[in-house]
Amino acid sequence: MTPLRISYLAAVCLLLILVTQAFLVNDYFHTTRAGLIRESNAILEDAFRKELNLRHKEFRHLTGEDTITTPLSVSDKGKIKKFDGSKMIDYSGNILGLVDLAINSTISEIVPLNLHNLDSITSTLLKSRKINSEFVIKEMNNSSIKVRQSKNKLQSSLLQISSKPLSIDFARKESLQLVLINPFGLIIKRMSLMLISSLALSIICLLSFRVLIRVLARQKQLVTFKNEFLGTIAHELKRPVASLSFNLDCLAMPSFIENRQQHELLINKFINATSELNDTINMIIALAKLEEGLLVLNNEPVNLRKLFEELKNKFVSYPVKKVEIQTFYEANDMLISGDRNLLNQCFANLIDNAIKYSNTEVLIVITIRKTGHWILVSIKDNGFGIPQEKLPVIFDKYTRVNPDNTKINGFGIGLNYVKTIVEKHKGAVDVNSQPGLGSEFNVSLPD
Repeated sequence: MTPLRISYLAAVCLLLILVTQAFLVNDYFHTTRAGLIRESNAILEDAFRKELNLRHKEFRHLTGEDTITTPLSVSDKGKIKKFDGSKMIDYSGNILGLVDLAINSTISEIVPLNLHNLDSITSTLLKSRKINSEFVIKEMNNSSIKVRQSKNKLQSSLLQISSKPLSIDFARKESLQLVLINPFGLIIKRMSLMLISSLALSIICLLSFRVLIRVLARQKQLVTFKNEFLGTIAHELKRPVASLSFNLDCLAMPSFIENRQQHELLINKFINATSELNDTINMIIALAKLEEGLLVLNNEPVNLRKLFEELKNKFVSYPVKKVEIQTFYEANDMLISGDRNLLNQCFANLIDNAIKYSNTEVLIVITIRKTGHWILVSIKDNGFGIPQEKLPVIFDKYTRVNPDNTKINGFGIGLNYVKTIVEKHKGAVDVNSQPGLGSEFNVSLPD
């Protein structure tokens, strides 16, 4: 599966997750709203019963008689009045509610419903349940379509929650209804845990998708780098291998065997090609070991003067360009402790770059001096120089100064290798350069 298809699949999955989250939030909102309606029903019924008890006491005080003689009957001046509760479907199985209905039907003629008291009782019950919302209690008469409210006229709002109408007089078709005005904040508060978790999961999904896109882009970039790197390595290794093959074929010819001067020239070219091939392979192996944490320095005393003299003799016989290398040493023995093979390849890369990124006549000035407990190595050339925008990234892996110049061989790991090896020796490397005026690499190593 290609990275593009993976991105599309991830985007579809993310969209499904967000839609599912929205559906769950909406469902939970309606569930919370339904629960609040059930609470309103219970609060209104409880408040009506408490208000009815107050009126019942007042009724007994005024008349001097009790009201209830049987659960479904009331006294009317000594006479027993029966109630038929079979038609009161809303009170099915609610004997206590039927009793309240019967009491209210009797005493309301003498002590009518007091909406003000009912309002106060309801307010107390709402606060006890931590429902801090404005409300209105409506007394409705279905026969005359008359509505009486406990407060001012009910205003329209964003959200209203109305309880189920509570019948208080079946004969007169009177009922009560509790209306909570805009309890949106309360619903959101009750949904806070759900909303926070949903929001957190959505953010995590979005961030994960972003990371996935970046990883896929990075992988695509690495694949491109890998292909270019392998292609360049194949080209770099092909050159010394071709030279080896050509020199071996020439050495097998009798004419070259008899000509001692040509024979020695081929032998030198053979040795240089073998050395170049071996150095390239060692550099790649060293970088691979370093990334795996397996690179171990084989520390020994290294004479930098001797090392650079060997490198000088190697590069002055460059086959294409005229190379002049000048060396200046502060002392005869410039000794440091380090891995000679790795340091040799490190400084060889710097000299090789100075030659490659120069014109046909190359001048390289190498200066080695000691400052305190440090050995300072300066390698200065008269080459093309490095653009200012490239200086901050010149030591990054796979970075080349002139990637479009196919005539200059390289795969962008030489300077990264230099920095890696120098830092492995607890040293530092920096560069000063201006386009057209050459470059100067300065390496500091502890003595």
